[in-house]
Amino acid sequence: MKSFDFEKISVEDARKAYDGEAKHAKKADHTAERARDPSPVLQDTTVAWIAELPIEVRPLALARQFPRIANGICDMWRRVARCEEYLEALVVDRRGDRGGFPADVAQELTALKNFYAELHPSDRSTWDLVERSK
Repeated sequence: MKSFDFEKISVEDARKAYDGEAKHAKKADHTAERARDPSPVLQDTTVAWIAELPIEVRPLALARQFPRIANGICDMWRRVARCEEYLEALVVDRRGDRGGFPADVAQELTALKNFYAELHPSDRSTWDLVERSK
């Protein structure tokens, strides 16, 4: 059985280290992870999916500027609940720390989200959500 290597430190030093990490924990920066995306270009399936959409909702600026996101939407397009959730997350900043998309991309995402909602209407109304929260 392998033994663990330990560094001997005082309780005071351990407490300082623990408190310092907890108090000064920074938000995770995922930009480096996004930069390593293996598919920075549009996939053939994404190009075909965009071509099948009505002209007024084709996310062309999104595809040019953010191919990773366009590929992701295409991959989720047939999984209704997941795609609705993803489109909502792209349009609405729930974390409060995002810079947002350029105006043309934001407009395309909103139009695409609205189109998707028309394709897959929800049987629930706003009042159903109010009742559920009680």
